[in-house]
Amino acid sequence: MKPVPFLAFLALGLATLFSGCSSTARPDGINVSVADLKAANSTVFETQLILTLRYTSESLNAFGFSGSSHKLYLNGSYVGKAVSNTPIGLPPLSTTTQDVTLILENAALVRQLIALQNEPVVRYRLESVLFTTAGEDDMKIKGTTEGTIDLRGLQGIHGG
Repeated sequence: MKPVPFLAFLALGLATLFSGCSSTARPDGINVSVADLKAANSTVFETQLILTLRYTSESLNAFGFSGSSHKLYLNGSYVGKAVSNTPIGLPPLSTTTQDVTLILENAALVRQLIALQNEPVVRYRLESVLFTTAGEDDMKIKGTTEGTIDLRGLQGIHGG
């Protein structure tokens, strides 16, 4: 047996094997939006809010995420970040919610927006990264959603 044809046959076989293993479904049709925003326990050094996220699956496949990261912008300005290591499971064509702690990095802007009593509803942009594993591959699924949120529930926030 000649070594070159054997190696070519082996390479072809391995390529076929690995291409079959990499056909794991990639999450599609997953949307993360802001459902609610409310005050949380804060300290002199750190202001926190409870951010309720709504995960919506428009996929025919079930998906699970091992964690997530979210950046929140209000009226175009960055205000803070939330990170969660709590797993989330999404059955096909379903919706679920999750509360995460948002650490405000721009509390002054949030207080300024709240002070505008005639405009309690503001525009938001949420940049999300969902962490999952498909087979042996770690995946990051990124997405951005926009909408509006009512800030009247945050009347009592203080902090740095």
